[in-house]
Amino acid sequence: MKLVHFTLADQFHFGMITDANEFIDLDTACRDYYGVNPVKGADPSRFRDMQQFFQGGADSVELTKKILEYVERRRKMGWTPRAATGARYLFKAEEGVKLLAPVVRGGKIYCLASNSRSHLAEQQKPAPAQPYCFTRFFNSLVGPSESLVLNPAGTFPDVELELAAIVGKQGKHIPAERAMDYIAGYTVALDMGYRDLQYPAAGAADWVMGKGFDSTMGVGPWVIPKEEVGDVYPLKMELKVNGTLRQAGDTTDYVFRIPQILAHLSTGITLEPGDLLSLGSLGGVPGFEFGNESRKLKVGDKIEAQIERIGRLVMPVKAEALPPAVAPGTAPPA
Repeated sequence: MKLVHFTLADQFHFGMITDANEFIDLDTACRDYYGVNPVKGADPSRFRDMQQFFQGGADSVELTKKILEYVERRRKMGWTPRAATGARYLFKAEEGVKLLAPVVRGGKIYCLASNSRSHLAEQQKPAPAQPYCFTRFFNSLVGPSESLVLNPAGTFPDVELELAAIVGKQGKHIPAERAMDYIAGYTVALDMGYRDLQYPAAGAADWVMGKGFDSTMGVGPWVIPKEEVGDVYPLKMELKVNGTLRQAGDTTDYVFRIPQILAHLSTGITLEPGDLLSLGSLGGVPGFEFGNESRKLKVGDKIEAQIERIGRLVMPVKAEALPPAVAPGTAPPA
């Protein structure tokens, strides 16, 4: 089950991609399903967005399976899948569907640093005593139909593949043994940053400038519910740039796993449906040490990231469009 956010003719939809590569608006389809199959007390608007889907937990997954069966029955009867109101809810990719990042706007983003043994080894660093996190904001996120963007302020852009988990329900002081109850699903994350800005020649590490620029974190192409992924240790992970292997390994390389991380963060932070937890980078392929010049990204690069049982995220790299220069003595354009 591939859960997505997408637009068509600038209209936002929450839904899923079928095995036939068609897009279902789950909000509209759910209303149609309950219109034909009424259930006392059921909420036909429960799929307005991914956050509401997450809040439904396993029940949302089971209801979606019933909706898919209903759609297939209608197909076999020769019906066009339209809701009772006449609203259409089935779309094809060639109609101009644009995939967005499958995350909830306003959700918190936590990224793990120094969280794989191979990445620590290539930096010659010891493992931290507890999960070491930094935060990102929504401005840095881009989806599968967009590009990672290079800003001229940074001279050493780099990219890393990470497994990301999506929080499914609110919680605080979450014990590690119950932490997986709070996870809704998983997606692929590309963490792009600027090594020179993150680690300036003088001064302390600067995570905001190194990792917080616009359009530097790719997420997608979809969220797979945890019920369908199962145990995420191990999952194979692979990153290529222009066809050249950059990273290869699996999730058993992570130092801290999801239960430990959620327990740590929720000690003082209320986690909410839609919050994203990116588990950190693996090391590079053998001989590809941290800081190697060949690791720099450039305009026109093609990044391919794949995580077993979750999906493949492909994103191009482009330059930021800078504002036009203003002549001395003139006012900037309004």
